[in-house]
Amino acid sequence: MSNQVAQGQNLDDFLINLADGLTQAQSRLNKTPVLNAYGQEALVYHIPKMEFELKLDMTSTSSSEGSKQGRYTKKLAFKPSSATNQTQSASSVIRGVMVATPIDSGRPTPIITLSATKKSATQVTIEIRGQDSLGTPLNNSVVEVNIDRELSEKLNKQERRGALHKSTKLTLSTLELDDTGYASCQLSIAKTESKNQIIAISADLFSQTETLLYRHQ
Repeated sequence: MSNQVAQGQNLDDFLINLADGLTQAQSRLNKTPVLNAYGQEALVYHIPKMEFELKLDMTSTSSSEGSKQGRYTKKLAFKPSSATNQTQSASSVIRGVMVATPIDSGRPTPIITLSATKKSATQVTIEIRGQDSLGTPLNNSVVEVNIDRELSEKLNKQERRGALHKSTKLTLSTLELDDTGYASCQLSIAKTESKNQIIAISADLFSQTETLLYRHQ
C-alpha cells in the first residue's frame, strides 16, 4: 500500500483512500504468484480482511451563501490528528474492518478436473469434469480445450527437448459437458514425437482454467 497519509475533506474520502490502497496491494500480490516446479502459477496470496484505525481532527468552517441576507453555513472538515494542530474543535477515533467479498454475487466457484488415460502408444483419452464448489455438475456448459504449445515448449526446453510436432493434436477443441458434468476428447500424438515429451493441455470453463501435464511414454 502507499505510504502516503490519506487526505480528504469528508469522512468518506479517507475510507475510499483506504479501500484504494487495499486494492493496489492485492493487485500487486496477484501479479507475483508462487510458481511450481514446472514454472506454472500455483499459488497467489489473498488479503481476507484489513482492520484499520483512523484518528481524525474535525474542524468547523463557515461559508457565506448570499452575504447580503446574512446567511452562513457551517461544515465539518477532517484531517489526520497531529500534536501540532491547535485549531481542531474535536477529535475522533474510527475503527473498522474491510472484508473481502466473493465475486459473482457469492455464487459457487466453477471447478475443472482434467485426467488422462492412455489407450495406445499414440492415443490418449482426455477426460474433463466440471462442477461448482458445492459439488453440483455444470451440465450443458461449454469447455474450451487446447494444447498449450508455448508452455509445452518451455517445459521441454528445461529438459533439453524440442517443441511438439504439429501433428500432435486434440480431436476436439470445444466440448459440452453432459448431465453429470463430464466430457472427453482424444489426444493424438505424432508417431515421431520424442519419448518423455511433456504435453500441456489446458481447459477453460467460465472464469477458470486448469492445465494437465501429460508425459509421453
